[in-house]
Amino acid sequence: MEILNGIMNLASPAVFLSMSAGVAWGIICGALPGLGATIGIALLIPFTFTMSPVVALPMLAGVYAGAIYGGGITAILLGVPGTSADAATVFDGHPMAKKGQARKALRTSVTSSAIGGMFAAIVLLLLAPPLAKLSLAFGPHEYFLIAIFGLTVIAAVSPGSILKGLIAGALGLMLGTVGLDPIVGEMRFGFGYVELFDGLPLIPLLLGLFAFPQCLKFTEDLVTKGLSQINISSDKSDTSTLTLSEIWGMKRTLSRSAILGTIIGIIPGAGAAIAGFVSYAAEKRAAKDPTKLGTGVIEGVAASEAANNGVCSGSLVPLLTLSIPGSPTAAVILGALLIHGMVPGPELFTKYAEATYTFLAAGFFCNIVMLLMGWYGSNIFGKIANIPTVIMAPSMLVICFTGAYAVRQQFFDLGLMILIGVVAWFLTRYGYPMASVLLGVILGPISESGFRRAMLISDGDYTSFFTRPLSLVLIVLTFFSLYAGWKLNQRMEAFAAESIDKADELMEKSKPA
Repeated sequence: MEILNGIMNLASPAVFLSMSAGVAWGIICGALPGLGATIGIALLIPFTFTMSPVVALPMLAGVYAGAIYGGGITAILLGVPGTSADAATVFDGHPMAKKGQARKALRTSVTSSAIGGMFAAIVLLLLAPPLAKLSLAFGPHEYFLIAIFGLTVIAAVSPGSILKGLIAGALGLMLGTVGLDPIVGEMRFGFGYVELFDGLPLIPLLLGLFAFPQCLKFTEDLVTKGLSQINISSDKSDTSTLTLSEIWGMKRTLSRSAILGTIIGIIPGAGAAIAGFVSYAAEKRAAKDPTKLGTGVIEGVAASEAANNGVCSGSLVPLLTLSIPGSPTAAVILGALLIHGMVPGPELFTKYAEATYTFLAAGFFCNIVMLLMGWYGSNIFGKIANIPTVIMAPSMLVICFTGAYAVRQQFFDLGLMILIGVVAWFLTRYGYPMASVLLGVILGPISESGFRRAMLISDGDYTSFFTRPLSLVLIVLTFFSLYAGWKLNQRMEAFAAESIDKADELMEKSKPA
């Protein structure tokens, strides 16, 4: 009955409009590097003070879903993820845009995001209490092992040399050690800068790894080649679209990615970025021809986007039942709940049942609103591909500087972004994947703090990792992932050799007798 009441509340014009406005605002925040879901929700909370929770909470749910999808817009069109959650979307989304399929890539992104989000919302609505118990089973041992498991996908996200991917991942792990020691609280590698006490700030890092190098590349093209267009699309009248048969053909990809995203979202601290990478790696290993992943195929976009949106509702499971935020955005939502007098726990599903179930129902229906906005908005978004470089390059630079400064309002972050961007530009020229660097930075602190806490709890007994059932499961998954990565490399080498042989055979046949 409470679920039906929550759904009926969404039919109210005020609630529906607030949810739709939240989705639209979320898409804008996600597409602009430096904002994202966390800041987008934080900026809206003051406007919800005078609102009823039944009206305010659906708006915040819409922002959360819309922002994760919005980050994929710039990832596809410009190769610059609006949020870290969409980093894996770049691998196939941007190549699709370069091939003149920007609209198709955008529609794949929003469709996959909506399906992943709706699946996770149903799971949250029906299975929240029992699934919350799963998150309680994760201790320091499990956090360390899940971080190590996450690092095994580096092989899959390295489009060229695996060695270069590992080197980039190791660089990311090193960058992740900057800041206060998670155990003893001593400063490490801060070089006297208090701005680094909390580690490398994520937004300047994200802009430095992806956006600033792209600006430098645009500028280089203008100087050396005199290009007048970005050259994203080879067909200025992009008529590409996504068909129902193609969506149905991705049913396995979408199902697997939605499940992975929901499970990873339930684990506090894992996050949407990890979900995107893990799901993309799973898709690459399951593909009949893994060499196609990374060249611009819809399955690569779908795998990342379905997983990272599945994290949205998944991260709310431990929040609503145990008061444990599963992500930074969930922590902000926790603040919004407390502001409206709703303390997470049993009372949410009894005393505040109407507002709670309206919030949970909004987690499902806001994805439908997002699907409609994104599907028809792709016609407008795709036109970004035709903006001349002389306009795009300085515009992106303005966004970079604004985004890097806006989060903490410190000029130090501008210099840090430029430094990281210049280094990243040189590394990308020599084939080092920046996605592996980002993965290392995200997983480094999780793995380090988990391992050191585990050692403190067990008095330095390494065998404690093999005495915990969940740890054993994660160890088995890690070795399986390594084995699957090795087999993936073998398959890719075999496909590459077969392609070369076919090309040689065609050349021989084309020669005159």
